[in-house]
Amino acid sequence: MSGLYTPDLARIHAEGYNDTFDEAHDWLAAEILHGPVNAHLFDIGCGDGTWLSVAEDRGVMGEGVDLSPAFVEIAQARGLLVKQGNAADIHIPKGTTAVTCLGEVLSYIDTTTKHDTLLPVAQAAFDALPSGGLLFADLIGPRCLPHARRNTGADWQMRIEVTVERERLTRRIETQVDDRVDTVIHQQSRCHPNSTKRALETIGWHCEILDSYGPAGLLPGRFAIKLTKP
Repeated sequence: MSGLYTPDLARIHAEGYNDTFDEAHDWLAAEILHGPVNAHLFDIGCGDGTWLSVAEDRGVMGEGVDLSPAFVEIAQARGLLVKQGNAADIHIPKGTTAVTCLGEVLSYIDTTTKHDTLLPVAQAAFDALPSGGLLFADLIGPRCLPHARRNTGADWQMRIEVTVERERLTRRIETQVDDRVDTVIHQQSRCHPNSTKRALETIGWHCEILDSYGPAGLLPGRFAIKLTKP
């Protein structure tokens, strides 16, 4: 068992899952461009950098951070401004006008704090962003239920088993690439939309609960938030 995203799992994700938010990209870029002037994006949990690259193509320059060295290496090889970092103690770069956290990033349980990173990131972003600044994130909701599935690629196989216990979701991911077999465990919080909204508005955000990113529906059992700084 090794890190959150091993090199093999990062590669599988980049090859097989980097189109998850394709239909959301135009909408997200437009939202950011309608925010504060001199739009600058900070993408937390940027993965292989697909969204950052698309955002740049649409006129939104930005940078990103990811916990996985394997993902950081892939993104940097694409010429993107990405570094390794932990959402639990994130620093929002000066000049940022919008923060995105796509793919349930803020639902992950930090191994040090034993909590998800939603509120620490929301507080850091609120402190750093200008009036009108935005934060978008999708989260695991209470209706995300146990399930299992298997996917295959040209030279890989992956089996995912999801179990749920109260407010905690555990995802066991087994990968096989050629003769290499690995297992990774992801743990995430299941958030309730109403209590999430109240907690975020206590920080000072205006919070909208979304069931999609514009035309792009979310995965089953997820919901999204759009935060705007007054």
